[in-house]
Amino acid sequence: MKKIIFLILFTSYWSTLTAQLHENLVSYSIAGTPVNGVKIKTNIPFVSGADMPTIFIKGFSYGGANTINLQLVFYIYKNSAGNTYFYTPTISSSGSYTPIVQLANENGKVVVFINDKVYYQRFWVDAFSKHSSTYYQNWTVVDEPLSGTAVVEVPYKNSFKGQVQVNGMIRAKEIKVEATNWPDYVFQEDYELLSLQQTEEYIKLNGHLPDVPKADKIESEGISLGEMNKLLLKKIEEITLHLIQKEKDIEELKRIMSELR
Repeated sequence: MKKIIFLILFTSYWSTLTAQLHENLVSYSIAGTPVNGVKIKTNIPFVSGADMPTIFIKGFSYGGANTINLQLVFYIYKNSAGNTYFYTPTISSSGSYTPIVQLANENGKVVVFINDKVYYQRFWVDAFSKHSSTYYQNWTVVDEPLSGTAVVEVPYKNSFKGQVQVNGMIRAKEIKVEATNWPDYVFQEDYELLSLQQTEEYIKLNGHLPDVPKADKIESEGISLGEMNKLLLKKIEEITLHLIQKEKDIEELKRIMSELR
């Protein structure tokens, strides 16, 4: 039993010991613009279970004035149908450069293709793996179109936990905010909707709408995007109820005037 435990511990220790960072595997520097894109030819065999590397691409994209700090991971897997493919490839960026990145099998080796054409770009490539160092020798970077099989575009994934502060502009194609207590309760029969007269009196007294924070508080503390959206929707729903009631009042007034004629 002691021998078995020793063997397990020794194997675990040896696996940890042999894992290493392979630095400056290849570098890229172009005084111009690539015609096809940037292809990193690795020496990692496209064989199921061959490797589970972490590849780092770092540098500067002068053409886009962006820092490059990409971290790419993938695993090569063969399913029960005998198909070999890239399993759960993922990429994250802590820089400002997020190009389309693809993986492929070319002549039995993994290639990383940066599907972008940026002039005067500079970067180098590191990798972390516990597998054979021969996988991390003789890498090259070329300006060639992507070919081969098992081509996949690698999805970006970044997560942040805690407080994130941004001193500047945020630009995004889409922002998804999770919120609770969405103000559909405004349409419930027991909701106490302030009359327009009550709202007017509140505004004269306080200088802002009910439930909406004062300007100086927002300027000093800010406000959650989710909370602001909830407040705006609540006010829109309240206005909608007032409009519905006003339309009913108008229709009733028309009916009365018609009967008086």
